[in-house]
Amino acid sequence: MAGPLVRSSILTGASELLRAHGARPAPLATRAGLPAAALRDPDLLVPGRAVLHFFEVAAEACQLRTWGLRMAEGARLATMLGPLWILLRNARTVGQLCEELANNFDLYTHAAMVSVERVTPWTLLSWTSTTAQHVSEVQMAEFALSVIAGELRSHLHRHWMPTAVLFRHAKPKGSLALYRAAFGDDLRFNQDRNALLLDAATLETPIQSRSAAARALASRLILLESGRRKRQVARDVEAVVRSLIPYAPCTVSEVSRALNLAPRTLQLRLAEERTSFTQIHDAVRADLAAKYLRHSALSAAQISEILGYATPTSFSRSFRRWHGQSLRQQRGRRAEAGDEQVGRNFGERQQHKSPRCYAGMWHNQPLVIQHPLTVEQDVQIQRARAPALGANPVVRPFNGLQFIEQAMWV
Repeated sequence: MAGPLVRSSILTGASELLRAHGARPAPLATRAGLPAAALRDPDLLVPGRAVLHFFEVAAEACQLRTWGLRMAEGARLATMLGPLWILLRNARTVGQLCEELANNFDLYTHAAMVSVERVTPWTLLSWTSTTAQHVSEVQMAEFALSVIAGELRSHLHRHWMPTAVLFRHAKPKGSLALYRAAFGDDLRFNQDRNALLLDAATLETPIQSRSAAARALASRLILLESGRRKRQVARDVEAVVRSLIPYAPCTVSEVSRALNLAPRTLQLRLAEERTSFTQIHDAVRADLAAKYLRHSALSAAQISEILGYATPTSFSRSFRRWHGQSLRQQRGRRAEAGDEQVGRNFGERQQHKSPRCYAGMWHNQPLVIQHPLTVEQDVQIQRARAPALGANPVVRPFNGLQFIEQAMWV
C-alpha cells in the first residue's frame, strides 16, 4: 500500500459503538474527512490522518475516553494487514513476529510506524503516528497497542499480559479497568513513547500454528510488493530520530551510523527525496512537542529537555515558529478533558513493578535506564553505580524516566 492510507477495516464496529452512545456515524465521518461508506465497506483505502481524527472526534462525541480500547476489543490484525499478517502468524517465534511487523509495517501504511528496540533483557515494541498526521494520537495509540497485545496473546495464552505498557499521554481520570484488562497492572503514562514492554521469555516463545509453506508464500508476496517501491530513506530517518531524541544528541552522524550509511550518502539520498535531515529533525520535534503539550502532564521544561533543547527559552521560540502560538496558548487548547491536570506535580511518582531498571547497549556502549525515583533516590543510585559505570556518571531526567549515562565510557 503506497502512501499514508489504511484499509477501512480499521473502522469495523465504529457505527455500532457510536449509535450505542447516541451519536450519528455519518456526520462524524464527514467531519473527520472520511467517506460515510468507509464505515460500511472494509475494503476502502482511506487517509490515515482522517482515521486518527475520526477516533478523536468519536471519543468526544460519545464522551467515551476509552474509545480506542473499546474499538480494539473486536479488532484483529488479520483484517487490517492482509498478506503481512500471514507472514506474522507463521513466524518461528513471537520475537520474530514483532521484528517482521516492524520491518514491514510500511507496506500497510506510512501514517504510522512500528519499531522494536532491545533494552536487555527487555524489548520495547513501539507504535507512533508519523509527522503530518493528526496532532492527537491518544485514541489510536491505545487502540493500536491493544490490538497488538491481543495478537501476541493469541500466540501465547489467554491470560498473558505485557510486562508493562507505556503511553506518551497523561493518565486519564476515572477507572483504569479497561486498561488493566488489555495490558495488565503496570500502566505507565507521561512516557517518552507508546510501547509494550516485553520480556525475553515472551519473545522466545515458539508460534505453534506456523506453516513453513504459508510463510514462504507470504514472504514472496512481501518481497514482490517491496520490489515495486523504492525504500524511502526519509521514513527510515524519521523512525531513527523519533527513537534517538530522548536518549542522546540526535545528529546526522548518529542517525547515519544507525542506518549504516555515510553521512554524505544519507544527505544526498534525502536530497533526492526533496527533504533534508534538518527538515525531518525539526518536523519530528514539532510533532512531539504538540503531542506532549496537549496530552501529557509534563512541564514545558521537561519537554524541552526531552527534545534536546539547551534551555526552555530556545524551545519556546521554536514552538512559536512551528505552530504560530505560545506554549501557554497550545496547552490551553488541551484536547483531553479527562486527562489529569496539566503541570501536575511530577514529584507524585507512579508506583512501578519490576523490572526496576533497563540495562543494555547503545551503539556498543553501556546504557542504563532507571524508573522514576525521588531526587534523594537518584543521588543514592548515582553514588552506588559510580564504580560500575566508570568516572562521573550523569543522571539526566526525561519524561518520567531517569537516564543514567556515563561521561566516560569503559
